[in-house]
Amino acid sequence: MSLRWKIALGTALIAVFAAGLHFAVSYFSFRQAIEREIEGELARWGSAVTRSVVIVNGRPELRGDNWPWLTSGYTLGFVVKKGDTIYLEAGLVPEKPTNDWATKTFPLEEGYELVLYLYVGEYRRALERQLQSGLLTLPLAALLAAILGLFVAHSLLAPLDRLARGVEKLTHVEFPEPLPEPKGNDELAALTRSFNRMALALKEAFERERAFTRYASHELRNPLATLQAQLDALTAGVVPKEEALAEGRRALERMRSILDGLLQLAREPKAELEPLPLKVLLAEAVRSLPEARRKRVKVEPVDDDLWVWADEKLFLRTLENLLSNALKHTEGKVTLSARPQGERVVVSVADEGPGVPPEMLSKLTQPFFRGGPRPGLGLGLALAAQAARAQGGELRFALRNPGLVASFDLRRAEVEDV
Repeated sequence: MSLRWKIALGTALIAVFAAGLHFAVSYFSFRQAIEREIEGELARWGSAVTRSVVIVNGRPELRGDNWPWLTSGYTLGFVVKKGDTIYLEAGLVPEKPTNDWATKTFPLEEGYELVLYLYVGEYRRALERQLQSGLLTLPLAALLAAILGLFVAHSLLAPLDRLARGVEKLTHVEFPEPLPEPKGNDELAALTRSFNRMALALKEAFERERAFTRYASHELRNPLATLQAQLDALTAGVVPKEEALAEGRRALERMRSILDGLLQLAREPKAELEPLPLKVLLAEAVRSLPEARRKRVKVEPVDDDLWVWADEKLFLRTLENLLSNALKHTEGKVTLSARPQGERVVVSVADEGPGVPPEMLSKLTQPFFRGGPRPGLGLGLALAAQAARAQGGELRFALRNPGLVASFDLRRAEVEDV
């Protein structure tokens, strides 16, 4: 049995149990009320008749002629007897008492007994109608509860069905589109959001793994070929040992640099954001440069009270890569600036180099992309973009005349955050 039908059946059983319990309590309460009403009427009319019966010369007689039971509207009768002999009979007395009649015996003088008969058929009919309506209501309640249970089960299980299909796709390394979140902010909505985040994280990790494999196989091919060629040449005695070793060391160093960069890209950094003074961060990034390069960096004034939410290590990685890239592509000055922009702060590095063609701007953060003949691996801007993204920012590029402007934004820290 599917979970959907189990929920429907469980809902129906709970509804039947609740309706049955309510019906049982109502029925027995009504029955007790009727029995109390009948008992009260028997006692009242028994007392009235007893007062009207007198024993004269050893025989029972009715006193007076204004008997209240004749105009009461009730169907009742009585007999006065001693043993099995009936001495007095009045009203409507059934030949054979049935369930529609209630009887009660009252003692009289000289051993006589008064047996009162009260017609209670209407009470019994009312009680039977309630019993019938209750028994008819139970299956209807079960049917309606089952239908409602199916509807509720569908509403509850539809998101779970989507989650199951999404998980099944993930097991086959297929990444589903983000699942639609159920309305509201309940556990199913939270579970769906968590699944979407997990699927996105797995997709990004898988893409990083594929990129690592693709880039490693492509970029390591040349240094490995160089190393192989130098070893072959050394074995054949074609090149001197010193030259072959020097070339081999350079090839190994390049391979090490490539692998270090790829490993950094493959590990998505986890930012620990805290409010930091931007002026201090900019000064620290410039101070980390060699002195000759440091002199070529112009830092525009920054307010002391300008703070940002950032991870110090990732911020410095971003800015140091941008400064290194700018200084590599220009012989002139590099301008470092920061300006508030609403709730964000934009940090910019502008150079006076030749820039790049407009169609290359979108490719600058691709690993191993080199916009010119300058030496390097082409990983600095990719690492800078990764670090900026981990802090909630985005790395952008714009052309200027002359040169290129690289900028990234961070959330501004207010005074109360500091």
